[in-house]
Amino acid sequence: MKTFWTPVFLAGLAVAAAAQDQQLGARTKAMGGSYTAFEDDPVSIWLNPAGISTQLTSASLAYQTYVTYPLHEQRAPGSTVVTTTAGAESTLVDPAFVPSYLGVVFHVDGPTPMALGVCYARPYHLNYSFDQVNDPSQTQFTPDSNVDQSFARFRAAFAIDFRLRKEGESGFFTHLSAGAAIDLGYERWEFKGESRSVSDNATGVGGGLGLLLGVYDNAEDLKINFGAAWQSAIRWNFNIDPDILPAFDMPNQINVGATFYLLKKFPLRATVDLQWIEWSGTADVPLFPGRKQFRDAVNYSVGFEYRLDVSEKVNVYPRLGYRRFNAPWSNKNDLPMINDFQLVLDTKGSTFNIFTFGGGISWRNDQGSVRSFDIGADVGGDAVTVAFGINYEF
Repeated sequence: MKTFWTPVFLAGLAVAAAAQDQQLGARTKAMGGSYTAFEDDPVSIWLNPAGISTQLTSASLAYQTYVTYPLHEQRAPGSTVVTTTAGAESTLVDPAFVPSYLGVVFHVDGPTPMALGVCYARPYHLNYSFDQVNDPSQTQFTPDSNVDQSFARFRAAFAIDFRLRKEGESGFFTHLSAGAAIDLGYERWEFKGESRSVSDNATGVGGGLGLLLGVYDNAEDLKINFGAAWQSAIRWNFNIDPDILPAFDMPNQINVGATFYLLKKFPLRATVDLQWIEWSGTADVPLFPGRKQFRDAVNYSVGFEYRLDVSEKVNVYPRLGYRRFNAPWSNKNDLPMINDFQLVLDTKGSTFNIFTFGGGISWRNDQGSVRSFDIGADVGGDAVTVAFGINYEF
């Protein structure tokens, strides 16, 4: 069997040699954000609703930081000159006690595995600084305004699993899970400029779809799952017209990926993912011809997780990952413009090689229910980000 799975695994690494994506959860962050084919984490309600179909009743809570570019004003001692900058920071989103993710999976008893899921997810937080431009020939920009916009979605999901082979039977195409979700989206927007400060909020409706296919399982040392998921865009009905001040809709997002369970009793898990985010459809086009607009991003990721059996009831999981992240701009020296607002921020580039790491510990009670605590972090982007989470099986 080694002659079969070794080339498959190496091919997966080759596909992921350039990889990243936006992720929720400490486990996914530690594994490079490569998560679409997970089937044992309640975060799947958001990441891929099909992944909850065979899960037991459980809950997940996660907090994480986001990369932001707030406007900073400084004045040297004894000087009347105020300088502004827009450097990257890693911050929690106000109010800090609100989690990045909170979800509950409800297992549905019956001959066919099914589950319901409800969650709150905050996958994106945008904090950008701008320079309002009056002269189309202007080439030097200084930040004079800032947009802080948080996106959240409340989701209800349903998933069902169809067995294509009997439980425990080895072979190709063992099962197919399908999931669907409907979302109520909420955005909070705040603009601060030299002459005005305005805030707004809006709601919208969206949804998501997911598939999870058991590609192969020999019930011994190799199992392969393939996953695909789509999260819809949400177009907000802003009270402040985006033609006047910069504001963003929530983008369409598509993920495809695979998970490889390897070695005897499957202690090693490897994941590969590809993600597409439609940033080009989230903001208005530049007012002046020739200016850049926000671009769509294609990101790739790979992750690894190894299970160490500390005892019959306790397991430890070291994790590593890599992401190749494409920002929604193509040139750090020629950033996008929204209407007459030029994006101005201190960024290292447009493409980032991000390395991720973390770990987790799980324990099983006398009734067999599993609980876990996970942490994750990444380096290599404009700022270091961290996450931690708790999973609780009832």
